[in-house]
Amino acid sequence: MRYIFINRFFYPDQSATAAMLTDLLGELDTTAREFVVIASASMHTPGDGQQNPDLEGVRVIRIPGLKKASSSVIPRLVDFALFYVGLLFVGGFTIKRGDTVVCLTDPPMVSVLVQALTQAKGARLINWLQDIYPETATALGFGHPRNPLVRLMKALRDRSWKRADMNVCIGEVMKSRVASHGVPGSRIRVVPNWADEVALAPLPVAHNPLRQEWGLPENRVIVGYSGNLGRAHDADTMLDAARQLVTAGEDRLHFLFVGGGVKLGLLPDADTQAGVASRIHTRGYRPRSELRESLSVADIQWLSLEPELEGLIVPSKFYGAIAAGRPVIFIGDTQGEIARLIAQAECGRSFAKGDVQGLADYLLTLAGDASLRERLGANGRRFSETHLSRLVRIAEWDTLLREIAHGDASGMHSQAAV
Repeated sequence: MRYIFINRFFYPDQSATAAMLTDLLGELDTTAREFVVIASASMHTPGDGQQNPDLEGVRVIRIPGLKKASSSVIPRLVDFALFYVGLLFVGGFTIKRGDTVVCLTDPPMVSVLVQALTQAKGARLINWLQDIYPETATALGFGHPRNPLVRLMKALRDRSWKRADMNVCIGEVMKSRVASHGVPGSRIRVVPNWADEVALAPLPVAHNPLRQEWGLPENRVIVGYSGNLGRAHDADTMLDAARQLVTAGEDRLHFLFVGGGVKLGLLPDADTQAGVASRIHTRGYRPRSELRESLSVADIQWLSLEPELEGLIVPSKFYGAIAAGRPVIFIGDTQGEIARLIAQAECGRSFAKGDVQGLADYLLTLAGDASLRERLGANGRRFSETHLSRLVRIAEWDTLLREIAHGDASGMHSQAAV
C-alpha cells in the first residue's frame, strides 16, 4: 500500500497544516506501507530543527517555490501558481493506480487538480479539509460570491468533494457545510485537529523561563494570543477591552501576542494612548520545541475567528491552549465549533465580536480570582486528555487510511468527534 500526502508545507515548517501532517506521519507505522509527501520547497514558519519527529520511511518530494512564503497577495499567488504547475508534473509521475492520495487544502482549490490526477491514474482520494475555499476568500472581501469565476471555482471544488472517496472535516459545522453542497454523508467524516497533550503539559508561571526572559511581571495577569493573527481573526474586540480597562485604571492585566500575521504587524501602531501601549507585548514565532513554554507564559489564552468564517475554518489554537491548562476566551460565533467545545469542557467563555463590555467584565473576574483561573485551566486540560487525545485522533486516521486503501469505506458512517 502506498499513501501520498499533498500539502504546500511540511516539516521542518511549523505552520498549522505542516504540524498536523508531520504529527500524523511521525506516528503511523511505515514498516509495511510506503508514505510519500509532495510539498513546496518554500517555508512559512521555519523550525529550529530541535524537535525531530520520526519520519523514517517517509519520502518527501519538494516542488520549487519562493524561498519564504509571504502573506502579501501577489507573492502568495505566485507561490500558489508554482505549486499548481509543479504538482501537475510531479503528481503525474508519482501517483499510480491503487495509491491512496490525501490532499490537504493548501494551496486553495488544490483538490480540483488532485481529483483530476487521481481519477486519471485510478487512485483513491481523501480530501483533508483544513479550510474551505473560495468561500473563505469571498468572506474576507476577495471576490464576490456571485462572480462567474467564483461560481465556477465552487462548482469544480464541489465536484472534487463528490468524487473523492472521503472528505475529512475538522469540525461538525464544517461537516454541515460540506453536506449542504450535496456530498453524501457516507463520504464525510469528522476528525478534529489536535495538540500534543503530553508535550504541552501545564507549566507553572514561576517555573517558566520565558516569562522571566521576556520581562513579564509574575504579579500581573497575562492575557495571551499565540499563532497567526491574520485577516480571519478579530483583534479589535480584545484591544478595545484592553483600552477600556487601562483607561479605567485597571493595572493587573497585560496583553501578549506571540506569533505573526497581517494584524499582528499593525499592533505597534494601534495605540498611541499613554499607558495602553506599555501593556501590549509582542513576540515573534517561537520554535515548536518551545511551544510548552510560550503557551504557558500567559495566565489566560484567547483566540478569535470572524463570525462569517464559522465552519470554513476551525482555529487549531484552541487545542494547544487547553492542553497547556489555561482558561480560554473565544471571540466569534458564540454558537460555533469552538464555542461549543469551550462550553462542553467548561474551560472558559465565548463572546460575540464587538462585545467589549462583556469581555472586559470577564477579564476583571479572571484577573481577581486565581482559583477560578486554575479550575478552568484544569477543566480544559482534563477535556484535552479525555476527549481530544492526539494519539486517539491519529488512530482514527490510521483506521481511515486502511479502510480507504482496501475499499472498505462504502459502508462507513460519518462519526461525530466529541
